[in-house]
Amino acid sequence: MTDERTLLAGTGANVIGLAAGVLAAFGVQLLLGRSLPHGGLALVTVAVQFAFVAAAGARFGMDLASVRAVAIGAGAGELAGLRSLVDRCAGIALAAGVVLGAAVAALSPVAGDRGEAIAVGAAALPLVATTNVYLGATRGLKRMGPTLWVFWIGQPVAWIAIAGVAIALGGETDWAIAAYDLSWLGGLVAAWAMWRRLAIWPGSRPATREEVSAVLRYGAPRAPSALLAQALFWGDLFVLAHYASGRRLDAYAAAGRISQLILLFLTSVNLVFSPFAADLHARGERERLDALFKRATRWALAATLPLAIVLFVAAPQALEAFGPGYAAGSTPLRIMLVGQTVNVATGGVAFVLVMAGFTGLDLADNVLAAAVLLGLAIPLAAAEGPTGAAAASAVALAAVNLVRLAQVVRRVGVQPFDAAYARLAVPAAGCAAAAWGARAATGTHPWWVAAAATTAAGAIAYAVLLPAGLPAAERAAVASFTRRISNRPR
Repeated sequence: MTDERTLLAGTGANVIGLAAGVLAAFGVQLLLGRSLPHGGLALVTVAVQFAFVAAAGARFGMDLASVRAVAIGAGAGELAGLRSLVDRCAGIALAAGVVLGAAVAALSPVAGDRGEAIAVGAAALPLVATTNVYLGATRGLKRMGPTLWVFWIGQPVAWIAIAGVAIALGGETDWAIAAYDLSWLGGLVAAWAMWRRLAIWPGSRPATREEVSAVLRYGAPRAPSALLAQALFWGDLFVLAHYASGRRLDAYAAAGRISQLILLFLTSVNLVFSPFAADLHARGERERLDALFKRATRWALAATLPLAIVLFVAAPQALEAFGPGYAAGSTPLRIMLVGQTVNVATGGVAFVLVMAGFTGLDLADNVLAAAVLLGLAIPLAAAEGPTGAAAASAVALAAVNLVRLAQVVRRVGVQPFDAAYARLAVPAAGCAAAAWGARAATGTHPWWVAAAATTAAGAIAYAVLLPAGLPAAERAAVASFTRRISNRPR
């Protein structure tokens, strides 16, 4: 069970990191919102989000190439060329980031008043891309600590600190964005140092031309694929913006943000699972990969179900937290939650394909998904407004994951389902019943009372019934862990 323990420990670290990252991002929003002139927060958000999304393409696939190369090399005991190969991957990402950043800066005047801010933010592109390559290499060694401390915690906290100093010295919007750039420079230095500290095996040789060519062939399809993957999460909102405005559009944007919360555990599991997938596939251990894939998927779904159910039941209350009128997005939110739950239920099928080397197939899948999204969103948003846009998003997301599921079965020979998977229906049903009952009982109370009661009732019911949804071995492990915790000296 060593791999399973590593998977669980890494997932836990990622969940903690994600939570810390969300809090740090909220801290940045508070600092900038209270310190910058009117409109400054929106301008900073546009600039840094644009830079972060563009950096997904600037990586040129070298972040996942480093994960895969290090995982395969470490699994096979062929370590001598890895330090050099990772540095080559970082150099490629750095060069791609510089070129793309320069292009964005050159074209920024077309953005009008936002152009200067976007140009300043473009300086972060090579830094974000290269940082992710070195963090990917550490994950290839199945170490999640660097990603936790640099990506999830260090960079956001550093941005708060640097931006605070810049604003205290009289800086405004551009200084806050420059602080974002500097925080990623610090992240790059830290990620490089952590990789070099972990890559301490004796012996080293330069990466061969064939090895560098192999990572280039592997990574090249990832640049457009990563950008298309981002479009899957935001394309429906961009389409809807042509047909809706005001509070309806605001409510839809809030619903989209909330629906993505249920990706917390899937994202955490995928980051840890990806090096296992690369290593086991390269060594031909298909049965071991299949077993680990099943457990990882089931665990991600088990952790996600109570959150998805509570958000579905208490959709109006969750949206009312944003302000009066936002509850109009309840139906779109519920539709989006269905699509995202299918995403979680099929597991990391995209990561399995990519780690097995099928980056071209992954690109084709994302092209298909983007085409389906746009093909459905334009007529549905025009006819049905936010509900139609949400339906287009859910169908596109579910469809591409079902296609990938079939591809993983055929190309890799693994799939995420087992007999224990269906047992999760027991705690899920109990959670849904308790949540609906609590919401009905508190329907006339303020939104925060109904939300708290629904969450508490659903969570308690799920926790009580979860052992019935686990296989015997896992049920025994949970019971043993609970006994150790309860008997620990205080």
